[in-house]
Amino acid sequence: MAIAHFSVGSRPRVNQFGFTLIELMVVVALVAILATLAIPSWTQMRTRNAIRTAVNDFNASLQFARSEAVRINTPVTLCPSDDGVNCTETEFQNGWIVRTGPRTNDAAQLILQDTLPRTLIRIDATSAATRRFTYLPNGLPASNFAGATVEVCPTNAGFDYMVRELVINRTGRITLKTSDDGCSI
Repeated sequence: MAIAHFSVGSRPRVNQFGFTLIELMVVVALVAILATLAIPSWTQMRTRNAIRTAVNDFNASLQFARSEAVRINTPVTLCPSDDGVNCTETEFQNGWIVRTGPRTNDAAQLILQDTLPRTLIRIDATSAATRRFTYLPNGLPASNFAGATVEVCPTNAGFDYMVRELVINRTGRITLKTSDDGCSI
């Protein structure tokens, strides 16, 4: 019969699993360094995507207003709106609607499209006359905005190179371009 002998103060060997405190601190430090490098790129990407989305949505709304004016043979207006029902004197980044008729907030008008507010950007028109974009039944813009420019600008001044412009010529054609001198409006 075998007898197990243990010396005083000895312990049986046990395998340990896990991380030491130093290993954990090194990993946390690496994650902090990577996050410091990634946050500016993440902010830039979010701003660039917000500008692209706003430009595409505004362009699509203008094209939709033009095609609906021709289709239903009545003037159709794109205007800023906070509530999705009435045209307001707010900025376009707070949302906009496409509705029938050139007059402001007539009860008989139909809301054809409602667009939600935007963040990280502002949308500026060239003048107060271009607060409402009205297309006539023949598809041409009303005289209030023919030749207008709409700028989509980042709210962060460090991203002025991302400014995009929608230029609407006298026939209603929309041209997209990048602004060379930042947001001018």
